[in-house]
Amino acid sequence: MFPSPQKHTVSTPSTLREFIEGLGAEVSYAYEQRVVVVTVNGEHIWPSVELHPGDVVDIFPIITGG
Repeated sequence: MFPSPQKHTVSTPSTLREFIEGLGAEVSYAYEQRVVVVTVNGEHIWPSVELHPGDVVDIFPIITGG
C-alpha cells in the first residue's frame, strides 16, 4: 500500500491522473487514498492538469507516526 519513493519522466502527453493510473494498481490506490504526495517539476498540481514530455513526476509516501 505504501510504494517506495519514485521519480518518473513523462514520455507521452496525459493528465496527471492518467499517468498515475498507468503506474499500476498499487500506486493508483495509494494516490486515491492520499498516502502519497505527488509533485510535477517540484510543484503540487491538480489531477486534471496536462503533463508534457520531459515533465518529472516525483512520488513520496507520507510518513506518519504517533
